This record gives sequence, structure tokens and C-alpha cells, in this order.
Amino acid sequence: MDKPPREKHLGFLINDVARLLRRAFDQRAQGAGLTRAQWQVLAHLFHNEGSNQAAVAEALEIEPITLSRHIDKLEKLGFVVRLPDPNDRRARRLHLTPAVQPLLDEMRLIGKSVLAAALEGVDAEETERMITSLSRMRANMAGRGIETPDHSGDAPMPSSQRQKVPS
Repeated sequence: MDKPPREKHLGFLINDVARLLRRAFDQRAQGAGLTRAQWQVLAHLFHNEGSNQAAVAEALEIEPITLSRHIDKLEKLGFVVRLPDPNDRRARRLHLTPAVQPLLDEMRLIGKSVLAAALEGVDAEETERMITSLSRMRANMAGRGIETPDHSGDAPMPSSQRQKVPS
């Protein structure tokens, strides 16, 4: 029997690698006491400080009420604050508090170690080609109206450029 073309296998392979990366991250992050969904909210807010709840729910592809529950929990933990939107008195902007910084540092270290394990045996040149190819694929899909490009995996904004919020 003929093997399927490699490009047919590619989509499944990308999905499987992403699933395994998430699982490895979850296993290593269990001690922090947050769910994967809460981690995703924190990561999104780190890269999109000051977003409103509707935009975050849309970006994370979850229902606004579900996001609201996550934000309630993160707010109780002192990691997130809801501040009034200066342009819309009904809306609230989401900001991280300084108290979340140790958790974000831990998340970054866990992410780096998971990725290092995944890239074991892959040289820097192969990694760069993979990043270039996957970035091009993402841009191709975004250019077809699938969704707007999500840069949550890009380099974080320096803390000096992020708005400081009182704890």
C-alpha cells in the first residue's frame, strides 16, 4: 500500500506535537495550582496587556462567561485586575499585577525546558527553518481570512514597556 503524501501527514504531525508540548507543560506546571486555561489567560495577557474581556475570549476561542470565571479566579489570587476602559464605560480592561511575575517567570522556565526537550537533536539551523516555515504557514492562513495573526509565541514585551498596575 502506498504511503500518504508527506504534506497530508504534516497537519496531523503539527497537531500531535502541539498536544504533546501542552501535556508536558501541564505535567511540569502542576505544582503552580493553575489550570491550563488559567495559564493561557495569563500568557495572553502578558502579550496583550490591557485587552478587554471580549477580545481575550475571542483570541482564546472561549465563551465570554467562561473567561469571566477564569478572570474571577485569577483576580481572587491577586494576579489580574479589571480596570475601567477609558473609551467605553461598560467595558473593563485586563491587566496583570506585579504579584503574578514569579508565576510568569516560572511559566517561562517551564516552557523553555519543555521546548528544549522537544528540540533535542534538532540543530539551530533546522529550528530556524522550522520557525520560518511555520510562521509562513500561519501568515498564509491569516491572509486567507482564517484569523488574524496571533503573536502570542513572539518575544515578550520588555517589562519597561508594559503598563504597571498597582497590586
